[in-house]
Amino acid sequence: MAVLQNQGRTALARAIASQSLYLAWGRGLPAWDAAPEPEPTNATALVDEIGRRLATAVQYVVPNPAGEIELPDGSRYSPTAQPSKWLHVRWTFDYADAAGETVRELGIFVGGTTAAGLPAGQRYFTAAQVATPGDLYTLERLPKFTRNGAVRQVQEYVLPF
Repeated sequence: MAVLQNQGRTALARAIASQSLYLAWGRGLPAWDAAPEPEPTNATALVDEIGRRLATAVQYVVPNPAGEIELPDGSRYSPTAQPSKWLHVRWTFDYADAAGETVRELGIFVGGTTAAGLPAGQRYFTAAQVATPGDLYTLERLPKFTRNGAVRQVQEYVLPF
């Protein structure tokens, strides 16, 4: 049986890091409030996308028990200048991005394109401004929350390869 090697995993991380990475949020389904559905493994889109933001920061990281990047499971990472098999990706949303919207799902998309004619430098795109969504890398369904326009929302993930 073939086993994916660390060098191959690092090559995958480099390939993903070189592409556009978006975090999209969606309304999901109101029925999930009473009976959450598990995330499928074959989804290609969010159920009801609101919009998406281009990554604010992408960096390689390595596990480090004293690292400053902490995940919900308690694992910690530190940045490294050398490519590794882990990518730390951060999205910092503007206050107005999806303000007042109900959010039940998040998805990380690799690649994709936005509609022609949008302002240069635009980093947040409504679902209607997405021409091709790209490839859905992760999908997370979560307890619903209402997007507060007085909060600058930050989402961070460490993507393993």
